[in-house]
Amino acid sequence: MGSAAWKRPVLAIVLASGLGTVSVPAMAAGDGAAEYRARCASCHGQNGAGDGPAAAALRSRPSDLRMLAKSNDGVFPVKILQTVIDGRKTIRAHGNFEMPVWGRALSQGEGDGEAAKRIAAIIDYLQSIQLK
Repeated sequence: MGSAAWKRPVLAIVLASGLGTVSVPAMAAGDGAAEYRARCASCHGQNGAGDGPAAAALRSRPSDLRMLAKSNDGVFPVKILQTVIDGRKTIRAHGNFEMPVWGRALSQGEGDGEAAKRIAAIIDYLQSIQLK
């Protein structure tokens, strides 16, 4: 098996098992940068460029999250991001609602209000890193 061929199944197992997520129960709900690093940076990279350490194992390159507004005619897509992050809208690379990085895993052990704050914090952080 080639060196890249083993990465996809291993990554799938890691993500499906929840090992690809970081437990952050003590994190303040308003810390979008920390939430992003814990939940998104493994694929999208520390700066959102789509160059995270897990990116090479994926079938398609993760989106450059710094280009969201530019790719949307200058409008930052808050509502779309809410549905992607909370799992209502699936992105092929993210898997389904059960993928540990998204949806229920974001709000495990917390009420819906706390999960909504975490999602809003991630979105605020993403808005802050948009390129002009």
